[in-house]
Amino acid sequence: MRQYLKWVLPAVQAMITAVLLFMLVSSKILPAKYMGIVAVAALALLAVTVLLARSRNAAVSSVGSIVAIFMSGMLVFGIVYVQHILRTLDQIAGADTQIETIAVAVQDSNAAQAAGDTAGYVFGVYEGADKELLDSAESEILAENGDAELNKVVFDSPVEMAQKLLEGELDAVICNKAYIELLDDAVVDYSTKTRVIFEREYETKIEAADAEGASEETGADAAQENSRLGARLPGEKVTDHPCNILISGIDVSGPISTTSRSDVNILMTVNPQEHRILLTTTPRDYYVYIPGISGDERDKLTHAGVYGVKTSMRTLEELYDITISDYIRINFDSLIQLVDALGGVDVNSEVAFTSGEYSFSEGINHMNGEEALAFSRQRYAFSSGDNQRGKNQMLVLTAILDKLQSPDLLRDPSEVLDVVGRSMQTSFTSDEIAEVIAWQLESGHGWDIGRQAVTGTGDSQQTFSMKGTDLYVMWPDEESVQEASEKIKEMLE
Repeated sequence: MRQYLKWVLPAVQAMITAVLLFMLVSSKILPAKYMGIVAVAALALLAVTVLLARSRNAAVSSVGSIVAIFMSGMLVFGIVYVQHILRTLDQIAGADTQIETIAVAVQDSNAAQAAGDTAGYVFGVYEGADKELLDSAESEILAENGDAELNKVVFDSPVEMAQKLLEGELDAVICNKAYIELLDDAVVDYSTKTRVIFEREYETKIEAADAEGASEETGADAAQENSRLGARLPGEKVTDHPCNILISGIDVSGPISTTSRSDVNILMTVNPQEHRILLTTTPRDYYVYIPGISGDERDKLTHAGVYGVKTSMRTLEELYDITISDYIRINFDSLIQLVDALGGVDVNSEVAFTSGEYSFSEGINHMNGEEALAFSRQRYAFSSGDNQRGKNQMLVLTAILDKLQSPDLLRDPSEVLDVVGRSMQTSFTSDEIAEVIAWQLESGHGWDIGRQAVTGTGDSQQTFSMKGTDLYVMWPDEESVQEASEKIKEMLE
């Protein structure tokens, strides 16, 4: 038996070594020089195991068997960890679908508990950009409540529809749940006076809305679009040229792919040749045009997220006259857990203030996840309101990026991967992310991170998405927008 193990155990180690090396090569996560080091080390350890196992000395041979078992266990751990990395990359990468939720809401005092209880109801319907999805949901409601057809009133504004529900002129309302979440800003106590009794999720393609009356894009049109700074052509490596990436922060309880308003809008301009990053924050209440949606009416920037992340991208492209090649969509609450996984972050606050139970001093503050979340959410403590909140969000993001460049990343890499997997999705493919990881490991350079924020003037105005009531908006300061645009273009050039 001992003679048999002398050969079997090294053979098992050899097979596991081959599997691990194959996985590392095919994943392209490690640059060539590190891959070479890993391969030489693995093969050297295998050679040592074989030499020990072949010894005629029984004691030495036994040591060889023990070493083979130990090394095989370590290699299996390596395989499992690499698989964990690859699964996480697949989970967050290549996002091309989003989840739209169609919901039915009634007054809180209504007796209905489900769609089956709505027979004979008068429904208010707001279609927005979701007519096909609403048709599907309506068919399901009819199947459950037994009505032959839906008695419905179609509205041009979700605000008017919500008001009619609260006034008792409607029994229920149907619309995209993302609009229901916006109504709290437009209708007093809407969420406390209503409840959702039916929800259906539909997976749709992530696309930007087409401009009204737009014709098919010609070659000249495409060339003009690509001539904007920040464009990344198909097949072009992420690390070859500077590019713009939208970091869109949402706050949803469901999957990260759920459409929702964009509460955080940070444009990350990356210049890989100079290892520089410029973060540009745009206030969520910026009063802008949403291409393909609002026409010649203005809306809040945050509302662009309701129509999909690519619509947010197009809105910011028009604002800054640049191209945004990719996006990273994050659930801001979940991502804050990354702070705890990294052992906290050091945030350099511009001002001293209090947020809830937490107090922050001017200068460096070491924060855990809860503190970082409170720091990045507060706006009422500042005279500049959302402007300062946007700056604080960038400061937290900068601190996280700095920590990710430090050895602290290795503190608990599995937890970091788990947090990223459940809180982020991106348009980058898994191969492109692996390429960036390998490129960064190869270069080993740190990053110089700069920040800027555009400003504006607060006002109360009608918005395209919430017609029927005045909401707080911020008129863009055109001079600050132009200055920010020039700095972005300078980075890209």
